[in-house]
Amino acid sequence: MQVSIAQNTCIGIPGAMYDCALALASFVVDEIIVNKREGDPAAARAMRILELGTGSGACALLVAAACSSRGVPARLLLTDRNPKSVNLARRNADVLQLSSGNVEIDVARFAFGEDVGTNLPTDFATPDVVVVSDVLYTPESAVPLARTLRQLLCHDDYGESVLASPADRRQPACYLAWRPRSCNPDKVTAVKAFIVECGALGLSVHDASRSNGRAASTARVWDEAAGGEGWSQTYDPANAAREGLRILKIEST
Repeated sequence: MQVSIAQNTCIGIPGAMYDCALALASFVVDEIIVNKREGDPAAARAMRILELGTGSGACALLVAAACSSRGVPARLLLTDRNPKSVNLARRNADVLQLSSGNVEIDVARFAFGEDVGTNLPTDFATPDVVVVSDVLYTPESAVPLARTLRQLLCHDDYGESVLASPADRRQPACYLAWRPRSCNPDKVTAVKAFIVECGALGLSVHDASRSNGRAASTARVWDEAAGGEGWSQTYDPANAAREGLRILKIEST
């Protein structure tokens, strides 16, 4: 899985901070997209993928590139509460070169805790997949995020799903990637607060299971403004786990 993503040098997002984005994108591609049900009438519909707290858009754009290269119809909505992040994600989406026209990408402002039905397009109030990459930096963000996920996972009508698993057809497949970082000890506290709040709201949080034998994934991020210079990063599930990177599945109980 490779993709070129323009890096904004003014904001200066370092490559090392994309580890969770790459891990989560790789998981979604390997465990969801490649397992999309064949022969299901719903499979002809574009998979709706919602990213919360998108930042630069790295995770969702990696997924978009994989959908495009595999011929999987998809519509992606990248959201963030920060207008600068919204603008950055939109610029990155604009420069992403997809190999086919079956993938649509949109970017919008949305803050954790806001009403999903009012502040998201109708289709994305009932998405097929929700991805959240490395967004919990302070405990204050834990409760609003949990409340947003409850709205998404406990909707009255999920509509027709493109996912294969009967259990996942009742609600979106929702995954959150995170890892502790020595520069911010509050991250561990934030994730613990998030898990507690999810429990209070009737949501379960547990480590997502990954199929054995998955190969490592590589992403390349280029800074077009610097003459095409950039970096490449490889995600290996075993190495990431040793470094504390976890992918959590959130679902209603």
